Amino acid sequence: MNRIRKMDYSSEHIEKSRIALGRVIAPLAFWSFSNPDSVKKIPDDLLIEAVLIHGNDALRRRLFSLYKPSHIKNVWESRLIIQGPRLDFLNRMLAKDFFSIAQPEKYIEKSYQRDNLYARFST
Repeated sequence: MNRIRKMDYSSEHIEKSRIALGRVIAPLAFWSFSNPDSVKKIPDDLLIEAVLIHGNDALRRRLFSLYKPSHIKNVWESRLIIQGPRLDFLNRMLAKDFFSIAQPEKYIEKSYQRDNLYARFST
């Protein structure tokens, strides 16, 4: 019984932390989630994307306490890398500092070619 309560507290704590993170990032990234109650409705992938783009290093580190690193990396690859040169500096910094990728430029180029459907099908 204590184990269940502990898990409930843990998931409740995670949800509160997630909402707090959403409230911090909402003014920077979401005009449609300005109401404090609407922050609860931000999808996880959208929250991760917004924090990676608009957050500082401390907010980005908080993501890793809320989500699995593999999930954050998947969002980064599928939503940020495909934006190409616009986020090039940010993507290189994230690859090096947060995902410990040894050769960020090569990794980013490979991911961009794999995930960018427009580039793949427009030729």
